[in-house]
Amino acid sequence: MIRFRSPLWSLIPGVVFIVSLVLTLLSVAFYGLDTPLSHTLAGAAALFFLLFIISENYHPDPLLPRPLRSSLPLQISLWTCIFSPAVTYTAGLLLAVAMYQLYAVSVPGIILSFLPWLLMRLAGTALGEKLGQGISPSTVLLWGFMLAAGGLGLISMMPAATPFWLALLPGMLLTGFGAGLTGHAARAGREGLTGDEYHYSLRLGVLAQVSSTAVILALLTLLLRNNPGHQGVITGFSLLGALALAGIVTALMAPGKGKKVTMRQSDSGKYRRQE
Repeated sequence: MIRFRSPLWSLIPGVVFIVSLVLTLLSVAFYGLDTPLSHTLAGAAALFFLLFIISENYHPDPLLPRPLRSSLPLQISLWTCIFSPAVTYTAGLLLAVAMYQLYAVSVPGIILSFLPWLLMRLAGTALGEKLGQGISPSTVLLWGFMLAAGGLGLISMMPAATPFWLALLPGMLLTGFGAGLTGHAARAGREGLTGDEYHYSLRLGVLAQVSSTAVILALLTLLLRNNPGHQGVITGFSLLGALALAGIVTALMAPGKGKKVTMRQSDSGKYRRQE
């Protein structure tokens, strides 16, 4: 059984940095950039970011042990956790905002409109499981991010007053299918990690996903507040599309090997996988 013993003094600066960064973005969105509150929060974010970097380099028990930092499979897993919220949670929320603001869809209508998105996501997950029997998780991850980026890019190019069925629905379906592939590939890729890598991928992966989701939502709030209406929604989808493109780069960097787990030099054997 894996025990999650987080080094508290290494964790605190990172968490406070993310909270300060999110609050800074929200303060700029609601009160403007040139305010004492925004300046104070930005200063706190910079300070705790510096403390986090110092802690990771000099603390005897950092969040990510120094020998594991050279592990490419672990890096790919963590970067995937950072970029995947752009095609899952935050994409779904922005789609709901677009339907409400641009097309005046009611809440029940928004829920019904998400059924095709959820079905496509389930279909993507099922296809990913089938494809995973013959190709590497990194290839499935690449296809997932490519489809999601295509869907988000398609939505970001929609002209104003375009009907819902032409503007949002095709992009929703592509994004949902890509999100399903991406989610499965992320889980399958984690199965190819050694004991130490698997442990830290689980522990830090959750922190990376939560932090990424919070920061992206704060950025979207800032964009929607500064550019209300169609322009803000389009800019938001462009941001998510850019993050999906970063996910494509991450997938291209991933090793295209199978799921065979071998001991690597960076693995100390402290944590063991339970099959």
